[in-house]
Amino acid sequence: MNAFVETPPAEGLWRLGDAELLGELQDAEVVLRQAYARVLGLVAEAGARGVAERVGYPSLAELLRGVLCVSKKEARQRIAHAGVPVAVPLEPEQLSVINRVLRELPPHIGTTDREQAVEFLAAAAQSLDASNLVPLGREIVNRLDPDGALPGEDELAHPRREFRYDTRRDGSVRFHGCLDAETGALLGAVLSPLAKPHDAGDTRTLPERQGDAFAELLETSTTPTEGGERPHIAVTVSYQTLRTGLGTTELAPSAIRRLACDAKVLPVILGSNSEPLDVGRISYTVPPHLRRALIVRDQHCAFPGCRRRPSSCHAHHVIHWANGGDTALSNLVLLCGMHHRLIHHSGWTVRITNGRPEFTPPSFVRRRSPAPGSTAAG
Repeated sequence: MNAFVETPPAEGLWRLGDAELLGELQDAEVVLRQAYARVLGLVAEAGARGVAERVGYPSLAELLRGVLCVSKKEARQRIAHAGVPVAVPLEPEQLSVINRVLRELPPHIGTTDREQAVEFLAAAAQSLDASNLVPLGREIVNRLDPDGALPGEDELAHPRREFRYDTRRDGSVRFHGCLDAETGALLGAVLSPLAKPHDAGDTRTLPERQGDAFAELLETSTTPTEGGERPHIAVTVSYQTLRTGLGTTELAPSAIRRLACDAKVLPVILGSNSEPLDVGRISYTVPPHLRRALIVRDQHCAFPGCRRRPSSCHAHHVIHWANGGDTALSNLVLLCGMHHRLIHHSGWTVRITNGRPEFTPPSFVRRRSPAPGSTAAG
């Protein structure tokens, strides 16, 4: 493949001054966008000619995958971008924004308005990146279609809701989907108060706070039943691994110990070949009456400075029951999800002193006075 532009050898770039380096960088970006525009023109021509079918491919996307060695997602994106009628070379994300605006415009919007919208966004893209084009595109859609598309009776009766998730090898879950407007507003209303910063020192990003809020929503929700019982999460792990926290499982042993703090436990004894030898009776590690007493004592998350309500909290065993710790008020403390994880996965420790929880921070945490109602050892 021939180079599109003469550039200094990579090993000689260090000789460029700062102004020259930035100039070369901008020139290279122009060339890159021109090359992408050229690719899109070829893709559009291949689609118009029906080349894929003639050479034996089931679709244009499959042809691009085979000829260009790109992913299915990239092939589909290039086909979509090839249909965006811009007169100037743009980078892919900018084209995606314009393409999304065109798709959101309802059918009754005429050709002239569509062309003007594309022309306006393409001109703005010369000085704005894709993220700053998004609000402009939204404004164009709102102006051309201020009322929005009214949902049909079928859509109201059967709103579109999709949720897809897959479990990764490490046990974490990736998901995506979409909700109808009414359910989306409900989700926002439920997550918003849970996603607020805990205090001025909360350094979590908004996506991180929303992720924690979603986890808290799942942990505190009233789950549906299956066969008359609430669903269970079954984690098969040897007693030795659970007791010591050492071993290999899909979930980290420390995470399993945390989940087992306040859960329904079904003991299964495994033989030397991991065959189930005996299945015990399900038992609550923390029965309801004891949890009520714990709420009366701690009132909220007992971690210093935290005021998370009891419904958002777990009952944590100070000495884990797998290590012989009693399920008794003298061995329990109320912790919200975030601080429960902190106790299990960091240097923080907790003990019960004179009937009250006392927390000790790790050595790297600066000592500070405990908040009223909480105790931190100093």
